[in-house]
Amino acid sequence: MRQTCFNAGPFFSTSTAVVQRINHHLVERRRAQARWRLLYRLKPVNPTRFRDSFGWPVFVPWSLAAGLLLFSFPRPKLCAAEGASAEEKPADVFSLSLEDLKKLSVTGASRREQPTAEAPSSVTIITADDVKKYGYRTLADMLQSARGLYVTYDRNYSFLGVRGFNRGDFNSRMLILIDGHRINNNLSDGGFIGTEFILDVDLIDRVEIIRGPGSVLYGNNAFFGVINVITRQGRDLGKYGGEVSGEAGSFDTYKGRATYGHQFDNGFEVLLSGSYYDSEGPKHLTFQDFSPPQTHIVDKGDDDNFKSAFGTLTFHDFTLQGGFITREKGNPTALFGTIYNDPHTRTTDERSYLTLKYEHDFEIVQVAAQVYYDRYDFDGTLAFPPPSDLVRELTSGEWWGAETQLRKTFFERHTLTLGAEYRDDFRLDRRNVFEASGVAFADDHRTRESYGVYLQGEIRVFTNLLLNAGARYDYYGSFGDTINPRLALIYDPFKNEKSVIKAIYGTAFRAPNFFELLFDPNLEPETITTYELVYEQQIGSHFRSSLAGYYNQIDDLISFDQGTFRNVKGAEAKGLEVELAGSWPGGLQGRISYTLQETEDRSTGQRLTDSPQHLGKVNLSAPVPLLKEKVFASVEFQYTSERSTLLGTEADGFGIVNFTLFSRNLVKGLELSASIYNLLNEKYSDPATPFHTQDILERDGRTFRVKLTYRF
Repeated sequence: MRQTCFNAGPFFSTSTAVVQRINHHLVERRRAQARWRLLYRLKPVNPTRFRDSFGWPVFVPWSLAAGLLLFSFPRPKLCAAEGASAEEKPADVFSLSLEDLKKLSVTGASRREQPTAEAPSSVTIITADDVKKYGYRTLADMLQSARGLYVTYDRNYSFLGVRGFNRGDFNSRMLILIDGHRINNNLSDGGFIGTEFILDVDLIDRVEIIRGPGSVLYGNNAFFGVINVITRQGRDLGKYGGEVSGEAGSFDTYKGRATYGHQFDNGFEVLLSGSYYDSEGPKHLTFQDFSPPQTHIVDKGDDDNFKSAFGTLTFHDFTLQGGFITREKGNPTALFGTIYNDPHTRTTDERSYLTLKYEHDFEIVQVAAQVYYDRYDFDGTLAFPPPSDLVRELTSGEWWGAETQLRKTFFERHTLTLGAEYRDDFRLDRRNVFEASGVAFADDHRTRESYGVYLQGEIRVFTNLLLNAGARYDYYGSFGDTINPRLALIYDPFKNEKSVIKAIYGTAFRAPNFFELLFDPNLEPETITTYELVYEQQIGSHFRSSLAGYYNQIDDLISFDQGTFRNVKGAEAKGLEVELAGSWPGGLQGRISYTLQETEDRSTGQRLTDSPQHLGKVNLSAPVPLLKEKVFASVEFQYTSERSTLLGTEADGFGIVNFTLFSRNLVKGLELSASIYNLLNEKYSDPATPFHTQDILERDGRTFRVKLTYRF
């Protein structure tokens, strides 16, 4: 009978006794690693060479300066082709003035369509046009490009950092929606953003990034904000409604997609799509352990494969939508002391949902309602050295719910929104077994119910002053009730629709999830209180700017500590985000942003782990001369400063350059693109999670992708 077994949390959750053994193993290894570091003065194998006197890589200030210089260029003599169709000229948010932005709508900030300038949040919108021009492959790529956000990758899942906070816990503090439907699962409350995300990135019309606490309307998980993914519609797919896409890239990576969409004369609209993705993954990954000092070269086990399907059927006021993905991923990092180069260590995630929505304007009141069913299944395997055995965790979650919202506009100036929702997590199952014998050493079956009601008012005090105020009451069977308010003042100081000032206050909560409650059923929800000031300004006819300052106070933070989850004192974060965007007719456009952020663990007084103090980003896209709106060259630069690791060392800062050449309609209906990621082949790593024996985890060097899309 095997003597040792390990289980990773929260996906590889298990009994308290087993986790305590895991924690003891990790603590001893990390202590040994720290001793080796001190003895030999070792630093993480993650050099960022050639730094200036401020600690930045020397090309960072030059790249930022180049971005600013590009914005100062005179207007190019490029003209849009007369009669060009909307299909040939997809809308791009960065080509709009602030006046146009007032007309551009966002739906996730107030659970209704409204101008972005009137939204009670700092909002960023990334469009399908950005996806094509910059070669974004996943939702994670899209989010990485936005100011104040960064992504950590442990070679299995992608973790989103928001305003200096990234715990590596599957994005449970960010609510992710598809057309308003919650995508976070009911086991870890995780929201996937990498290749494990349920929606093919080609089906995205735009992504709304809504910063700040959103529990006032959404309840759980809208802790740091909301990401609302808006999908394409059947009418977007041309005359016959067909679209196929194929791509190939580094590491024997291939992807294919087939989509059909159409709107019929009777109003019935359909969008159906299926995708397949397969990648062998990189070879010769390097992982360094220090107890004993040893470098591991891994040449297998980082493969990635998914199959997904998505569909939307709309007829008048009713919409039926569903999605499915099954994704299998090898894990090469030997987490929890498993065997390097053993392809048995892997995870399989399956996510699906089906929702029926109804919307109608009865003149006296607007009604929106939906009923939904969701499912999430996880199958994870860990391969340990002999005499241990393969350990599997099988978890399943199923839930259904219903939502209703009533909205009324008074005197064409004031809007009142009242909503309620109910959710039944009728299946929360976890079973851990030894694969060879089939003997289970953990078997849990639970249920949970929750409901919430909310009220929000939008009152136009003056023509240039809008008051947005609301509150939500939530009840959870696992801990009780909570109330979360939000208050925002939105002011146009010069009454010229070129300036907007937003003063925002709000609170949010995150309920302890299924895995966390397995360790401590008495956990309290963690809470956040946020104060934020946003200033947006149009500069001339080509530029617009955004400046945001914020302060976050987090209490009762749920943290994995000494083999269990517990509430700790909390954390504080404050920061400044500034962005300048410019555009000209003909397709030249760009943006540059800088984020300064400081975080502090209130228990230790130290900076939080995986929390960079500086983020810098530059994006520039320009039409290739003589080809006008048919070929575009786009480059983006992303800088992330040093981040503390769990061992108290630092993962070095780095700067990444990506380049994409994109063409459309050189042949009617045909789009071609070629992308190079990490163009300068920068060597960099991310801080490891508490479930790894390494201190840092290597990221990919230079890679490429070519893509062809044909619409007919």
